[in-house]
Amino acid sequence: MNKYSPKEPEANISILSSFRLDGKTALVTGSGRGIGRIASIALSEAGANVILTDIDLKSVNNLSKELTKLGRNANAFKLDVTNPNDVTKKVKIFEDKFKSIDILVNNAGTSIRQPMEKMSLKTYEKIIKTNQTSVFLCSQAVGKLMLKKKSGTIINISSIQGLTGGGPTPNFPYHASKGAIVNMTRSLANEWGPKGIRVNAIGPTYTKTQLVSPLMKDKKLLNFIISRTPLRRLAEVEEIAGAIIFLASPASSMITGHTLMVDGGWTAI
Repeated sequence: MNKYSPKEPEANISILSSFRLDGKTALVTGSGRGIGRIASIALSEAGANVILTDIDLKSVNNLSKELTKLGRNANAFKLDVTNPNDVTKKVKIFEDKFKSIDILVNNAGTSIRQPMEKMSLKTYEKIIKTNQTSVFLCSQAVGKLMLKKKSGTIINISSIQGLTGGGPTPNFPYHASKGAIVNMTRSLANEWGPKGIRVNAIGPTYTKTQLVSPLMKDKKLLNFIISRTPLRRLAEVEEIAGAIIFLASPASSMITGHTLMVDGGWTAI
């Protein structure tokens, strides 16, 4: 029987164990709050050693203490994902300390909602640098470690606005950066797939995080988002965790170049 011949799985195969990440090391950018925080919590619960990074060191120090109390392995570091020198320096520190990085979650991001005609170049460049250029910098630096061992998985955080041009407020550079992440994911998946590295993304809908909180305070905008979403609600941050664990784990071992929408049906319309 050659390797392409059909083979039925044994009845006692353990599917749930393929979601475990024991012995893996995961690096999450923007771990201090929101989706980065829940990603870090979920990855640690699945058994991974998590490298918590954020521009706000206090936030990741606090999370590290919380996870340590639960008996999990998490270490906090300050990281400016827009600074090439800092990214290179910190990844070298991580390599020396943890030997390898098996999972990278490119989560760090920001949004400044302004009409296009009033937006300064400085504001535009800040958002592109934080949301998009950081994915290049971190993927390149961490990818070099993954290429050495010919294995690894990268998860980029895009958005529903990475696939659509609409929304309740003008947000041109955010749409641009999140759309770029979708195609960066496809491109890198094709380039590094033959070298053993999987690259995927998730596209969350409006989620109850600090980034979305200004919209939640505006009843008109909130009602628009809810009415536009087939499930008729915003996402809880915990609802993003399952997609991250799935894409980080061997459970998704045949998936690469894909953006998994966690959007309550937003992109189905």
